[in-house]
Amino acid sequence: MPVDVQICVADGLIYDSLDYADRIEQRLTRAGLSCGRLNLVTEAADLTARRPPALAYVFTGGQTSVHSDAAWMRATIKLMGELVADANGRDGDTGPAVVGVCLGSQLIAEALRPGSIIDTAGIEVGLTEVNRVGDHQGIGVVPSFHYQAINPQIEEVDGVRIEYRNEHTSVQALSYGERVFGCQFHPELTPDDVRQLIDFNEDVISCWHGDAAAAHRSVEQYQDELPEDLFERLVIDRITR
Repeated sequence: MPVDVQICVADGLIYDSLDYADRIEQRLTRAGLSCGRLNLVTEAADLTARRPPALAYVFTGGQTSVHSDAAWMRATIKLMGELVADANGRDGDTGPAVVGVCLGSQLIAEALRPGSIIDTAGIEVGLTEVNRVGDHQGIGVVPSFHYQAINPQIEEVDGVRIEYRNEHTSVQALSYGERVFGCQFHPELTPDDVRQLIDFNEDVISCWHGDAAAAHRSVEQYQDELPEDLFERLVIDRITR
C-alpha cells in the first residue's frame, strides 16, 4: 500500500538503540502522514531501478561520508540524483518532494555538484544559532551535529538557493527549485535528544576537535529558544505544499 513519505535510512544513531529515522517518523506520523522505511545500506542499489511511490522522500543523517567508496553510498548518490531531477519536473511533470537532513543534505549537494562536500575546521554540535539568508533579523536556533559541510559554491548550480548559514557553516540549509530542501542541522531533535547525542558521541566530538562540555552548555543556553515547530515549518510544510 502506498505511503505518504518514504524515509530513506542511512547508518547513523542519535544514541544507543534510537536512530534518526525514529524521530523523523514520529514527527511525520504526528502530522497525519503515513511512512515507510527504506534501508539505504541494504536497498540503495535496488531502489535506482524500483522506487516505491510516495509524496516525498526524506533522507536521514548518517555517519558515512559521501566520499566513501562503499557500494551503498555510490548507489545512494545516484538515487538522489534521479529523485532531485524528478522533483523539479521532467517535461513539466513534478515528482515527489525530496528532503535531506544532515547527511541527506550533503547527498543532495553531491548529486547536484560532485565534489561539494568539504571538511570543517571542527565539529558543530549542540544548539546553535543560524541566520536566514537575506534576513538580518532572522536568527534562529537549531540542533547541530556535523563535521563535514557543503561548499558554498553549490549556489553556482542553477536553481540552488542557500537558505540558512552561520559563521561556522556557510550552507546550513539549501533549496533546489520548490520541491528539494536540505538542512545540515537536525530539526527532528529535541533538547533532550541533543544532550543524549552529545554523551553517546563524545569520542566522535573529540576526534573532530569539538568540546562535549561546551556542546552541553549550548543546550542549556538555547533550549528555550529552539522552536517546537521547526520540523513542521521546514519539512512537513514543504512536503504538503
